[in-house]
Amino acid sequence: MSATATPHTTPHPTSAQAPSSLDAVWARLSHAQVLRRRALGILGTLAVLAMPWIGSAWPDEGSVHQGLEWAGLALLVLALLGRCACMLYLGGRKGADLVAEGPYSVSRNPLYVFSMLAVLGIGLQTGSLAVGLVLALAAFGVFRWIVSEEERMLHAAFGAPFEAYCARVPRFLPRWAAWRSPQHVTVDLQGVWKTVRDALPYFLSIPVFEAIEAAQDAGWVHVHLWLY
Repeated sequence: MSATATPHTTPHPTSAQAPSSLDAVWARLSHAQVLRRRALGILGTLAVLAMPWIGSAWPDEGSVHQGLEWAGLALLVLALLGRCACMLYLGGRKGADLVAEGPYSVSRNPLYVFSMLAVLGIGLQTGSLAVGLVLALAAFGVFRWIVSEEERMLHAAFGAPFEAYCARVPRFLPRWAAWRSPQHVTVDLQGVWKTVRDALPYFLSIPVFEAIEAAQDAGWVHVHLWLY
C-alpha cells in the first residue's frame, strides 16, 4: 500500500473535503481492494492451470534451470522479510498518519514492490525466466491500477502533504538515497505475524511446480510450449 493512513481508521478531513466525501472514497478503495484480491487469485489460478503444458527450455538438472529456481527462492525470502519490514513502520501507528518513513521513505508502495518480487520468485520456480517476467508484469498491471485508487484516496485525505510526498518519493522503484527513519518505532507484533502468515503461501509454489515438472518428466502431461 502507498504511504498510507493506518488501516481501519479514517483520516481527518482536509478543509476542502467533507467527511461524507471521505467515506465515499474509503468505500471505493475497499471495493477496489476486493477486486485486487480477486484479480490476483484469478492470475494465480490461471498460472497453475496453464503450467502443466508449459515447460522450461533449460534442462531440469542444468545450472541455469537450478540457478533460476534458487534465485526465485531468494526473491521469496526477500519479499517475506521486506513485507515484514513495512509492517514494522505501518502496523504500530495508532492514529491516521501519513506514513513516510523506513521503506515508505524510498518508495510510496513498498508492499506492492515486494509482492511483485514474490510473484517473480514464484514464476522462477518453473525454471523459466520468461514465465517469471510474464507473471510479474501481470501482477504489476493489477498493482498499478490499485495504486491509482489508493493515491486518489490519500490525496483526498491529506491534500498538500501527500502531494509533497509524491514529489519526493517514487511510486515504485526505490530511491535509496531518500531513506529516513526514526530511532525507535512502535511495532504491532500481531500485524507482523499476520504478514508472515499471509506470505507463507508464496513458498507453496516450490512443491507445486516441482510436482508439475515431475508429471511432465513422467509423461503424464505433455508440454506444448517451451520457454527460456
